[in-house]
Amino acid sequence: MDFEKKYPITQKPTEYLVVQWTRGYKEVAVYYHDQLIGSVQGSAKLVKGTSFTSDLGLISLKLSEKPVTLDVIVDGYHSRVNVSHPVKELKRTGTYFWIISAFAVIAGILEVGIFRGWDEVQTIALGINLVVFALYIISAVFVGKGKPWAFYLGFSVFSFCTLISLLVLLTGMAWGFLLYIFMAVRIGGEVILILNLKTANAAVKHLKYQDPFIEDLLDSKL
Repeated sequence: MDFEKKYPITQKPTEYLVVQWTRGYKEVAVYYHDQLIGSVQGSAKLVKGTSFTSDLGLISLKLSEKPVTLDVIVDGYHSRVNVSHPVKELKRTGTYFWIISAFAVIAGILEVGIFRGWDEVQTIALGINLVVFALYIISAVFVGKGKPWAFYLGFSVFSFCTLISLLVLLTGMAWGFLLYIFMAVRIGGEVILILNLKTANAAVKHLKYQDPFIEDLLDSKL
């Protein structure tokens, strides 16, 4: 074997698996308490993902894509050092809320402009848009820190605003080519957020276990 890495077990914060592999992941061996509990021959199996049973439950091994590293999942829980750990994946979705925040500014300016001359209505529209923008910023910041509640917050606000915008268009209260374009963008954003709900839910599941920080987690040449 050429490389070795420790993978903390989420459900057992003080314990870990030791995984050894050759270059190109042609051979992989998994150890627990210095005992070999499973091995895999051939990197093709790891690309698709492969599993074996042990006293710890079902252990799954899979190569992540960017970067190409080995992810270890024990009985449905990712090891904290996995590149594809749900909390790490959740952090990446923070970008969506920064993009949504930018669109919220543009949409808010247009909306406030529509009510030009109606001072009271314009003031209310401005206040609502500022609150919505602030909530998106909060979501973007804390989703970037791996907080599932922030994703739910941003998703809820975006979904509510999308519903209101859709009702406005359907009832004929407002119309125009630009508004239809914004609605198409909103629907696309809604689909993306819905697809990422499973990541937020998985992050909640994993965050029930608090892992202590372990220093010695880097690959080491044998």
